[in-house]
Amino acid sequence: MSHIYDIVIIGGGPAGLSAGLYASRAKLDVLVIEKEKFGGQAATTAELENYPGSIENCTGPALVERMRKQAEEFGTTFAKYEIVEVDFLMISKY
Repeated sequence: MSHIYDIVIIGGGPAGLSAGLYASRAKLDVLVIEKEKFGGQAATTAELENYPGSIENCTGPALVERMRKQAEEFGTTFAKYEIVEVDFLMISKY
């Protein structure tokens, strides 16, 4: 039997990680799907200076790791898949 999540987030960049964290904190069953490396462009950035909530001398990979770990602690599930098509009409039937 397939698992049905409350929310599926396509994209594991900072926005997707934040969405996963807050949805999980709201006690929803959340899946974040990313095709390659979690963290998006931020994961490849050596220095983050004007990102909300970032700490002094923070690197992109360090921030992304903190964000993912925090989301996991609240129950977010992560998967690596490439999404090539979404049928929103089919989804709305559930």
